[in-house]
Amino acid sequence: MSRAEIESMAETILADYDRRLKTESAVVDVEHLAEVYLELEMDYQDLSNNGSVLGMMVFGDSPVPVYDGENDRAKEIWAHEGTIIIDNSLLLGRQIRRGRFTVGHEVAHWLLHRPYFTANAWQLSLLGQWEQSFVRCRQGDIGARRRQLVTDDDWMEWQADSFSSALLMPKQAFIKIVQERFRLVGIEGGCYVWGTDGSLDLWTDYLSRELADLFEVSLTAARIRLENLGLIRKKDEEVGLVHGQFKVW
Repeated sequence: MSRAEIESMAETILADYDRRLKTESAVVDVEHLAEVYLELEMDYQDLSNNGSVLGMMVFGDSPVPVYDGENDRAKEIWAHEGTIIIDNSLLLGRQIRRGRFTVGHEVAHWLLHRPYFTANAWQLSLLGQWEQSFVRCRQGDIGARRRQLVTDDDWMEWQADSFSSALLMPKQAFIKIVQERFRLVGIEGGCYVWGTDGSLDLWTDYLSRELADLFEVSLTAARIRLENLGLIRKKDEEVGLVHGQFKVW
């Protein structure tokens, strides 16, 4: 799926869940959306001994690996189809925003990649294997800047990140807020080219932090969203004008 297709799907889901979220700068209750709207189950576990695994999406009833901190060993628990498991570390204050993005990321796996995993899970269950009935997402899989997309896993994680970003920072609402801020500081043309004005370069950092607070996402997620929507770009990047908005190619 292309970024545009993923954006469209996220917008459709938001409009059906709560149409105000498409255009208003409100915080999306992503756990409520997952549990009530999509009828998924939320669970929290220690997924690894070092916090390297942030989330898991379970596509079919199966045992899944978690970490038993009391006994310092791996163990298996039974999880039902449609269960999102988030690492306990993301319940801590400084990690809650990353946890919200991780929930959106796992929701994306459910919506976009379920046929792939369920087909493989059915085949493997005949052999008594369960490895493909769930996907585990590590730190490098979620919210990362990806320079290369080579394998199927690379593409799936990129799609899941793109969907989570579009879900938590709805395009119309996000652009509306940014354009309002641009007008206040005299930025014209709908796009700021980073590196053209030292004071405005510093101001874009403030803007990123404001957007992160408005949508309750990490600073990195807000910065990537600004870049992916072509609202801020570097001098050496080419842009095309698409439907009245700048887009980085």
